[in-house]
Amino acid sequence: MERLKRIYRENDNAALFLKILFIMAASRFLMLILMIIYNLNMGTDRSISFLMNQWDAKRYYFMVNNGYTFPLDTDPQANWAFFPVYVIMCQIVKGLTFWKLDTYVTGMLVSNVCIFIAAFTAVKYLRVIKARSIKLVCPGAVNDGSRLERLSQAVRDDDGMLLVILMLAGPYSFYFASMYTEAAFVMFIALFFYFSAKKKYLRAGIMAALASGTRIVGCILVFSLIIELYMDINNGERISIAGIKNFIKVMLRTPYKILSVLLCPLGAFCYMTFLRFFCGDPWAYKNVQIAWREDEYFPIIGVLWKACTGQIEPRYTYMGWFCIGILVLYGYMIYKKYYSMAAFGILSLMIALTSHVMSTCRFTAGSYVAFIGLYDLLTNMTGRLKVLKWIILIFFAAAEIWLLFMWYNSDCWLM
Repeated sequence: MERLKRIYRENDNAALFLKILFIMAASRFLMLILMIIYNLNMGTDRSISFLMNQWDAKRYYFMVNNGYTFPLDTDPQANWAFFPVYVIMCQIVKGLTFWKLDTYVTGMLVSNVCIFIAAFTAVKYLRVIKARSIKLVCPGAVNDGSRLERLSQAVRDDDGMLLVILMLAGPYSFYFASMYTEAAFVMFIALFFYFSAKKKYLRAGIMAALASGTRIVGCILVFSLIIELYMDINNGERISIAGIKNFIKVMLRTPYKILSVLLCPLGAFCYMTFLRFFCGDPWAYKNVQIAWREDEYFPIIGVLWKACTGQIEPRYTYMGWFCIGILVLYGYMIYKKYYSMAAFGILSLMIALTSHVMSTCRFTAGSYVAFIGLYDLLTNMTGRLKVLKWIILIFFAAAEIWLLFMWYNSDCWLM
């Protein structure tokens, strides 16, 4: 026991691991308690794996067991719209149990491990950028051992647990415990930004490739990587003609950076190649989506106008204003110089809004970067604003409990 205490005190990674494990265990225990309350209230006896895996989870269940729908199948909603990386991860884990483990349990296990890794990586990312900001704002600290130690201690003291709580128990975080791709997607994005912050661009490109093989919007990480490379090459200076020229010159002299950029959409391209040979259409993942909805609106502006003015269903009105709020949050992130993250968040949301506001709440939670923006906003609420911070956190806790009940009840607001 003493040895464990010593490791906890002296090993930052071990301490972080245990803290995240405790928060995750507490949040999952709450899900179990709410399951019991739900069953008692509804007069049912449903398991946690049944209640947690709604809607698309049933499609992933089928895909893990049977693969993609054959082109001659009569189901118009072919599962080609769902990218394969998460399914492959679940199949590997299920294969390790000789296909004995329940498929839903397998999916939930993979998702929970992924979101744990994502939360761990997110805190490590925060420490990297805070350490970097110390060197930029206080360059003299690098040569002043005692001062550097005090600043480093300040970084460690702000341990990022609020970010972990938002990711594991904040609104819409229940998706990360379900058999959905969101947890895996968030993990790859978190690793992408962590490796980018560490200037390990080849690894970042590989993470982006895996993200693009999980969801098509993972391809957008190529723009985030270009922003990170530009800021690195030009020492954080704002965009300019001279900066662009220098960026191109340096990139042409460093092939591995070019390779890092080219890797980003590789996952999506591999899946499109598979679709070309499987069903004859590399764009089948996009074309098949007409089977889910046929209504058409003018992209982005028309979609938001129809939703926010209440011209379509009430749930979509809520989602429309939710999107407006998230765009404001991304604007705040630009102000706080999270340029690459804000770019990814805005572009991924814009892609969703080219057709509809449906599922945009889930997509936003699954984009990861909104959690970073919320964390930064909340941690900067000091002094008199601290009361507002706690009001927001209490609201988030109540909202997640309410949303979880809705999820258990298969509410269409959470599709």
